[in-house]
Amino acid sequence: MDRRQAMVGALAAGTLLPLGAGAMIGGDAMERVRTLVDRYAAAWNGSDMDAMAALYTDDVHWVNIVGMHWQGKAQVDLAHRIFFDIMFHGVPLTLEEIESVTPLAGGAIVAVVRWAVGAFTTPAGQQRPPSRDRMSLVLVPRGDALAIAHGANIEIDEMAQQSDPIARSAG
Repeated sequence: MDRRQAMVGALAAGTLLPLGAGAMIGGDAMERVRTLVDRYAAAWNGSDMDAMAALYTDDVHWVNIVGMHWQGKAQVDLAHRIFFDIMFHGVPLTLEEIESVTPLAGGAIVAVVRWAVGAFTTPAGQQRPPSRDRMSLVLVPRGDALAIAHGANIEIDEMAQQSDPIARSAG
């Protein structure tokens, strides 16, 4: 049996899930990604920084929505705690979609996740309306679960989406 036949058989048996761009990943791995993003959302929505920090590797890197780059669990945790205290406490975060999941060597996974984020006020006093964000995550195995080794979050510019040459050609 060749690889294609094996994948078709696994898909038919329900052990593989189809993902965007033709990628395939085992159902167990997809479930682990979903579990991690659900835990992330629960920690965010509960303003539970201990639960959020438990999702990071010790050497995590994080690029936030305005381009700040934090390195290591201590920095990422401290920055999130400070920003939650001054602007994100009580701001809802809702998972819209796990857009893609790509397995890498050694059991690592790259996931792209889309979130809806509630309105908030920046430290400079600027009112920000509800938005949609796209987050790229590099996830690594930790026991039976996954941990965040790298996160990058980008606010989706809804006006710019109208000019996306890939989305326009697909429609």
